[in-house]
Amino acid sequence: MPTDRLTRRGLLLGTAAAGLWLAGCGTGATGLGGEARPYARASCVPRASLDPYRRLGASSLVYEPTGRESRFFFDPGFAVGLQHWEAGLPADLGARPDELRTYGSWTDGGTRCDSWHHAGRAFDLAGVRRDGATLVSCRYDRWRTASATTRRRRERDCWRLAAGLHERFAYVLTYLYDAAHANHIHVDDGRSRDTGPRFSRRSRVQVQAVQAICTHVWDTPVETSGTFDAATRRAVTTVLDRLSLPDDLTAEGAWTGFLRRTASAGPG
Repeated sequence: MPTDRLTRRGLLLGTAAAGLWLAGCGTGATGLGGEARPYARASCVPRASLDPYRRLGASSLVYEPTGRESRFFFDPGFAVGLQHWEAGLPADLGARPDELRTYGSWTDGGTRCDSWHHAGRAFDLAGVRRDGATLVSCRYDRWRTASATTRRRRERDCWRLAAGLHERFAYVLTYLYDAAHANHIHVDDGRSRDTGPRFSRRSRVQVQAVQAICTHVWDTPVETSGTFDAATRRAVTTVLDRLSLPDDLTAEGAWTGFLRRTASAGPG
């Protein structure tokens, strides 16, 4: 598992490997949901073409391995999306955060150009803090061995945070994706640049998020298999009924409603 002793480049190379799946290809490529559609391919851009940020909204950006506020480079459009997400955190978390812990945004792709990090359109979030205290930790590598009570609280809060990101971005990768994401949540706008995210039963990432949210936030346990099977359908229907939402996540308003209600469900 990644640790703080790893270099930033090493950590982001793990994300770059995931970018082979994230990037999408040309016409006929398999997208997030498995459907054949044309998607933009990730590209490399020079750091000088991006805007530097030390803050997103009211929250300073702190490099997780060092604990120091640092400057990170973003595509302006992607940064706006992140700022809108950050602006909603006080309502969702019940407190105004002042710090976002991160493993990075832009990284030099060289000739690979296979990750949205290389375009400044990806962000790795390790946690959200206020006054030096953790509000939400994305560090599964740390709390997975915690006591049952602590892990239950951390898992609930982490999935509420992930729900808020899923609400705005199609690509949100957590510890369920692979070991390289055990210490952060990856988010990018590779697919949702110009359109809002929508749910697909063929997306392993989205289905696992739904299964984890049902289990850890709404106390409706289901295996995080990544397959939208009969058990998952029953769990989803139970939760959607409780939330007075349409009983199909592909129905109008159901996906965003499910995510919004989850993000604002209150801390564990």
